[in-house]
Amino acid sequence: MGGSGSGNRWRYGIKGTVDASKRLDIRYLKQHGMLRSGYYSLSWNRGGEPTGNINVRMVSGESMTVIGKWRRDASEEWQPMEKTVYLAHTACAYGGSRSWFVCPYCSRRVAVMIIDAGYVACRHCLKLTYASCNEDMIDRSWSKRDKYKAKMGGDKGLYLKPKGMHQRTWQRLRHQYYEAEMQGWQWAAERFPMIKDWM
Repeated sequence: MGGSGSGNRWRYGIKGTVDASKRLDIRYLKQHGMLRSGYYSLSWNRGGEPTGNINVRMVSGESMTVIGKWRRDASEEWQPMEKTVYLAHTACAYGGSRSWFVCPYCSRRVAVMIIDAGYVACRHCLKLTYASCNEDMIDRSWSKRDKYKAKMGGDKGLYLKPKGMHQRTWQRLRHQYYEAEMQGWQWAAERFPMIKDWM
């Protein structure tokens, strides 16, 4: 377990991801004033291309009804969809309350509902994971490497200390960057032995 190549990339049956799904985030709805009673239209884009849209009927503090159409692929007819999701509220430590969706299938309180194939449910019921969970050890190492590089302001930060950053912080980030880079190559060399000839 946890060895080179143990990530899902090298296996069949990779789970679908939340990142690639149509999501309804209650925090987004609150921020845009959509938790008040009324009708709202929402749409999704990927790479600048529209990927779907729905209408929402909101009953303030009580429920959200998702109205739209769906189909699995272009060869199928569009099917109507109308699903109601109830809301729950919990008290905040310093006053006020926080709103949640209640999954209609498992009754979990969640902040995000997923719209998929005619269902409106939480990620657990739809068996979705996050994209980072489908990464293998190589991807994880290089994701960490890229995170450290971003903290240093990109490629330039590897060679010149960013203005305003403490010397010790910069040296620590550079060390972590190169450590993650080397770890990634070590995993890659174990997974693909021919890489050892390049190292």
